[in-house]
Order: sequence, then structure tokens, then C-alpha cells
Amino acid sequence: MSPRLARWLGSPLVLPVLLVLGAMLSVSRGQDAAWDLKNYHIYNAWAFLHHRLTIDIAAAGLQSYFNPLPDVPYYWLGSGVLDHSPRLLAAFQGLWYGALVFVLLRIVLRHEASQGRAPGWMALIALTIGATGSMTWSQAGLSTNEVPLALLVLSGYLLAMPLPGSGNVDWKRAAFAGLLCGLAAGLKPTAIVYAPALAFAVWAASGFARRALGLAVLLGLASVIGFAITYGAWGLALARLTGNPIFPMFNQVFHSPWMPAESGTDKQFMPHSIVQAIFYPFWWLRNNTTQGGNSFADWRYALAMLAMLAYGLVAMRSRGNPRNPGNTLLITFVGVGYVLWLGLYSILRYAIPIEALSGLVMVTAVRACMDAFPTLRASRWPTGVAVALLVLILGTTRYTDWGHAPFGKTSFDIDVPTIPAGSLVILASQPHAYLAAFTSRADTTRFVGVTWLNAKASGFELDQRAKLAIVEHQGPRYVITRDSAEGDMALLRTYLPTMTVDACQQIRSQIEQTRRRRDLSDGLRICRISSLETGKSQAAPGSE
Repeated sequence: MSPRLARWLGSPLVLPVLLVLGAMLSVSRGQDAAWDLKNYHIYNAWAFLHHRLTIDIAAAGLQSYFNPLPDVPYYWLGSGVLDHSPRLLAAFQGLWYGALVFVLLRIVLRHEASQGRAPGWMALIALTIGATGSMTWSQAGLSTNEVPLALLVLSGYLLAMPLPGSGNVDWKRAAFAGLLCGLAAGLKPTAIVYAPALAFAVWAASGFARRALGLAVLLGLASVIGFAITYGAWGLALARLTGNPIFPMFNQVFHSPWMPAESGTDKQFMPHSIVQAIFYPFWWLRNNTTQGGNSFADWRYALAMLAMLAYGLVAMRSRGNPRNPGNTLLITFVGVGYVLWLGLYSILRYAIPIEALSGLVMVTAVRACMDAFPTLRASRWPTGVAVALLVLILGTTRYTDWGHAPFGKTSFDIDVPTIPAGSLVILASQPHAYLAAFTSRADTTRFVGVTWLNAKASGFELDQRAKLAIVEHQGPRYVITRDSAEGDMALLRTYLPTMTVDACQQIRSQIEQTRRRRDLSDGLRICRISSLETGKSQAAPGSE
């Protein structure tokens, strides 16, 4: 690598360039139309800003009770100053990816400096592998919030890295590192595995010294404070309403009367056997759907696992060599973080911090293996092996599309037929809770979800509250449903056995299509509910 390029990589000017590239990438993909966006990212932000927690009941199913804070910027901008600028809204979402790549670059440069090296082609390869991962790249510009969370976690990792020349981390940097990881976990508890992983890694990097144990404890305590800052108010509100501060998760611990005493976490992506748990990354070498219906392939995780194994064997072979805090921090954080992630979620899009560091892990292991052989130490073999890894990885990665649509005239180009004030709208099935934010007279309307969560809560308070809200409502009642919602409509009929559904009108939504304009609406419509038992008949939607 030329000295000029190396200097530019370390220049502050690289940040605006990466931000612009992230914005351009996001705009090139079109309007965010992911399942989660339609199910809860828009609804949760709208509900939070309009104080709907005690008014609506599980409108977005289980996800109705997730912390809404990370969703607020996207909805607030899209429904406010960027209402008529959908491309600018997409560009804003892409900034997170640009910032993430910048922090990853700083990590790579700091790691190189800690090893006494000037940045070269190996550093650029490590950056490229990490920045183009199947989950990192595919979620750039989306509202899933995994990229912003990874930005916070990796910023914490950067602070916890040993300073060049000293090999140590001072208490201020450790505290701020923990705070950032805690903020990420509070915004979305799927990031909760990274604070303990980083704390343990800081301790391990010191050779488990007593002083470093204090730093690790400090990092952990700071992460608790960060978690309280971003989650405390929401957790308190949930505890007051349901008796569980992280409702409906881990209800076997908190025993909220709203749900059965079960964990509530999504187990469908967990390994199905001990063998698969040990070798899970090797399932991802070819196109697969182990992460749900989204087909993808990625060699990074398997190669990073092999790289850590190789590094460990080399480290055992050379026990007499001086301790390498930077390498130990990296390998330990990625290894412990992966094990915790595997045991708690195994949902790959939550593993972006691990994926982003996979390139640096591989480069570190290649160097360690080459250094073990004096004849190869000063050769070009390390760079050649790293280049081969890069070509292999880029050539075999298959990316998934989480959902994009063509840009509309507005950021949220959605039209829900008008309904009377004081209505009850039942959201039968998912994902269409986002329509609540665009329903006329939503401020006087109550939204109740009827999904698999109601069936899960049968006999418990959540289901009882939903049923009472539906049965005892005195004003007009409507249902938003789709063709594929027969099961949820059948559940609704157990609440209203004599109901009839008529006067249905189609809901027009820009995000109910693919980028090639294939219709995904599945007959999305709003219908009037009448009761044969009472003889009531409400106004048809759009009649006022």
C-alpha cells in the first residue's frame, strides 16, 4: 500500500466520504419495506409519541412491547421534515452504515498500531471483509436498528482496545466502553451479549491480572448504567402495566399475569442439535435458510472460527513469547460474544459486531501462523493468503433482501380509508400494525391485535383484555386483515361468534410491493364488523 493511501485512511476526511457512500448505498436500494418495519418499527415509534401503551393492546403482537426509542428518528423524520423527501430519508438511514465502517476502520488502524505496524494491504483486506458481511451489508439503510447498535458496540470496543505503546486501558476508556455497550443493549436487548463479552475480553487481555479485573467490573457497571439510561423508563412503564419490565420476554422469571411463565424469546433459529451448535457456521457456507425464509450464504463465520482455532494452537505452541493484549482482546471478544449470542438468540442479524470483526480475526490468525515459521515471516505469504481469503469470501457470499420497494411521492405513501371517530380497529394477523399511524382519526381510535400472541396468552390477562376491548366496545368496529389471515380471523370469531364482515375496502400502501413492483399486499383491506346478535351495523370505511 502506498504511504499516501495509508495516510488518507487515517485522515478525518475519510468519515464524510464513508457517510456519503453509506447514504448512496441506501438510496440505491429503494424504500425500506422490511417485514419488521411494517409490523412494529413504525407503529412502536408512533405509539410512543402518542402515548398509546395503555390504550392499544398488542397491536403489533409480541413486538408491540419492544423499546420504541431506536425507532423514533426514522418515523419522526419520515412523517415530519422529510415527509416529501423519501430519498433523503433513505440517505439518512444509510449514514449509520457509513459511520460503522469508519469505526471499523479505526479499530483496524488501532490494532495495526498496537502490533507496531503501519497500515498496509492486510488492514484494507480486514476492513473489506468485515464491511461486506452478509448481515452488515444487507441491513445497510434498513430500519432494523442492527447497524446503529453495532456502531455503539464497536465504538465501545475501540475505546477498550489497548493504547499503542502501553498495552493498557485506563479506567475512563473502560467506563465509556461499557456505557456505549449498555446504551446499545438498552435500545434493543438483542445487543445485551456484547457488554459481558467485552468485559471478559479486557480482563483476558491483561493476562487476568487483578487490576484488569477492576477495569472489567467497571466496564460491566458502566454498561448497567447505559442500559438504565436507554431502557429504564420503558422498563418501568412495562413493569407498571404488566408486572414484567422486559415483557413478554423471560416471563418465567418475572411471572407477569399477562402471559404464561415462559421465556418468550424466538427459538426458531437456534441449532437443532449439539453437532449443529458446534459447527453452525458451516451450515452457512452454501445458500441456506437456517435463518428463516431469507436465503443467504457466508463463509466469514466458519473461516473466523477456524482462524481463532489456529491462533489458539499457535499461541499454545509459543507460550514463552510476550503477551499480545491486542490479539487477545480481539479473539476473546469475538469468541465469547459468539458463544453468548449462540446460546441466547442464534439470530444472525444480531451478530453484526462479530461479523464486522471477522476479517481482522482472519488477518490476525494468518499473521500469527506465518510468524510461527521464520522462513515465512518476512515473505509475501501472509498478504497472499489474505488476498485469497478475500477473493473466496467475496465470491461465495450471497446476500438476502429484507424488503425494499420503489420510492413513493412521500416517505410513507400510504392511504387508509376513512373511518368514524371513536372506532375500534382490530389488526388481525401481521405485519400491518404500521397502518395505525396512517388511520384517520387515530387519536380517537383504539387498536387491538389478534395474532398468535393472543392464542399463546389464552387464559391470561393479555388475551382477556383484548377480548373485553373487542366485545365491549360501544362504537364502530373494523378489522384490518389479509387473505392469508384465516387463522387469526378464526380466533377473532371466538371473541365475536356472530360477527359478519362486509363493506371491505382495499388499503393502498407503497411499501406493500417489491422493487420490481410485484404486489405483496395479499388483499390488505379494512372491513366493517357487524354483529348478527345485536343487529348493529357500523358505517362503511370511507363513508365519512
